[in-house]
Amino acid sequence: MAIDLKKFVLRFIDEARGHLQVVKEGAFSLSSGENVDAQIGEMFRAAHTLKGGARMLKLQSIADVTHQLEEILSELRDKKLQPDQNLGTLILQATDYISTQLDQLTASEGNNQLPPADVQFCERLARASRGEADTGPIAETAPAEKPRAVAVLDIAESGIKQADSVRVKLEKLDDLINILGEVVASHDRLEQQVQSLSNLGPRLAQMDADQLRQQILQFSRQLKEDFQVQHLQMYELYDVATTIRMLPVSMLFEPVSQQVRELASSLNKQVDCRILGGDVEIDRQLIDRLSEPLTHLLRNAIDHGIGEAAERVALGKSARGIITLTTQQDGRGILLRVEDDGRGLDYPAIRAKAVARGLVDAAVVDQLSELECNELIFHPGFSTSKIVTELSGRGVGLDIVRKTIVSDLQGTLQIHSRPGQGTTFIIRLPISLAMMRILQFEQQNHLFGLAAQYVVEVVKCSPDEIRDIADRPAIILHNEFIPVISAAEILRINDRHGNQTPAPVATSLLLIIIQNQYGKMAMLVDNLLDERNMMIKPLPKHMQHQALVSGMVLTPDNQLVSVLQVPVLMEMAQNQGQPRAAAHKPAVKQNAWHVLVVDDSLNTREIEKNVLEAHGYQVTLAEDGFSGLQKARLTQFDAVLTDVEMPVMDGFSLTKALRAEENYQHIPIIIVTSRAKEEDRRRGIQVGADAYIAKGDFEQDSLIETLKMLLC
Repeated sequence: MAIDLKKFVLRFIDEARGHLQVVKEGAFSLSSGENVDAQIGEMFRAAHTLKGGARMLKLQSIADVTHQLEEILSELRDKKLQPDQNLGTLILQATDYISTQLDQLTASEGNNQLPPADVQFCERLARASRGEADTGPIAETAPAEKPRAVAVLDIAESGIKQADSVRVKLEKLDDLINILGEVVASHDRLEQQVQSLSNLGPRLAQMDADQLRQQILQFSRQLKEDFQVQHLQMYELYDVATTIRMLPVSMLFEPVSQQVRELASSLNKQVDCRILGGDVEIDRQLIDRLSEPLTHLLRNAIDHGIGEAAERVALGKSARGIITLTTQQDGRGILLRVEDDGRGLDYPAIRAKAVARGLVDAAVVDQLSELECNELIFHPGFSTSKIVTELSGRGVGLDIVRKTIVSDLQGTLQIHSRPGQGTTFIIRLPISLAMMRILQFEQQNHLFGLAAQYVVEVVKCSPDEIRDIADRPAIILHNEFIPVISAAEILRINDRHGNQTPAPVATSLLLIIIQNQYGKMAMLVDNLLDERNMMIKPLPKHMQHQALVSGMVLTPDNQLVSVLQVPVLMEMAQNQGQPRAAAHKPAVKQNAWHVLVVDDSLNTREIEKNVLEAHGYQVTLAEDGFSGLQKARLTQFDAVLTDVEMPVMDGFSLTKALRAEENYQHIPIIIVTSRAKEEDRRRGIQVGADAYIAKGDFEQDSLIETLKMLLC
């Protein structure tokens, strides 16, 4: 009876991609000129296993190419070949060739209809294994008649589709079955407890009080122990069941490598895609939802970020651009980095486009920080491309990326860009969307939850510690001004009975400090209830338009708790505060005093900026002393406000450095810090500060009066 090899071929495809990724990572390092001695052995073993599997399943074209690849790696391992970049590039071409063969096998659902191996390409590999110069053409892995129109990177149609089944390691199934057996045994013990309680009923009349008390205590103790055991087993069962849904992120990344090159080639660019941490496992649901945002990020990196070979060489870079996809576990979540070594964000073009679209007034556009410019590129319809093509100029993509990452996947998204060096998108995601750690709080008899990843800390303070700064309440905590919002006000809830009577003034207030990549806020709540891992239930269809609520959780007493979207909550709070502040802000005059504000806290910078602008000052912001010094050298400011404790360069060093500049020897410098010790004040005066204001004593009127006095 003939054996049907089809099911074994499908299993081979998954295993082969894993082995191929090992070879790819080493080959990329080799083509980049890095030392790969430690990787050669692993690469050889992966190629050897891949060749053996292909031969066993009669996949001759894959076996032939892999055999030649194994010969090269064998010679490298035995030091008979010297590693070089050309050899690395050739090995990468071989992995691309094999990857294409695997794609064809996948498309045919395991039917072996592969054409014979490319003879010329196999000969190139054989010559390379003998140390002969490589003069052959690049292997054709697709039909020659393939049109050269602009390739559109579409991961959704390239193999990252939801499958009807997934491969699960046998050890995971064994763990699941073992725990299920323990749960069944625990359930039997609980059933026995119920039966014992039933049997106790008829004997109650025959027992005295002491006997009854002893029986109840014994039953209660045993029931508690059995319940605790089952409680632990249920969580362990969930953990194991969750790992079955976990898949290596390489399933998301591997189809990208070849497509990146095709798209780059259509744009006359040379780009390699490097994958690091592909073995990190994440929830299958995350893999499915990440394909679209990853598509847009890669399109932007290739089209906008990485220049053509001649442009890169003129800048002293390698002709080949590099896109690096890195995944690693980060505390309770996953950290994903999409990094290119291209041009970096074009901030002048971003500012010009913002003015052209009416997003920013031309008079203040030059004052936008890089962080504010980064925010602009996520605006719907925003694009700096001069022409409209299949890839560029339509202004769609990054707004979808942020919506998916932040709103749908409960993650965060940050950008770091260095002009001329490249751009990095940093994505932080929970490991699973099915269960998350939730902090529950109560506000006027309503229950709400927050994803714990957004919660920095919970603090108590007196009403006197909340002060009015820039027309908004704020608290000073850990050297930062943090705006305070009322949960009742922002959520627009009143007492359940409709009572509008103000509550008595509390002697102690409870604040939950929440944070995203744009800053912090302190939310005033009535009571803190609990923090635990909870199953997230999606909203029903008729409620899915509620952007503020991401899902629901169920408490042990069967109450529904709305889980709030912290980024949306913070945006609502910021928008709520803007009209009030704007009503007091006069238009900035062209001849207004120009003040530089230097502080590593975004909240503090923004609060001080609002205070100053409300009194007619023009303000420029800097996030640390070094950045402040650079800006001061480029622009002549009329005064400088600086914090002390900052990374890179602190406020004392900044003040001393500014006093060494000829044009800043007599410019007012005010230190605003939480360091209120007398020796700190003396040091501030010694380095040249004109005033020293402790944040604990901060009053905006006092700041303005001090500034006016020093400027007159």
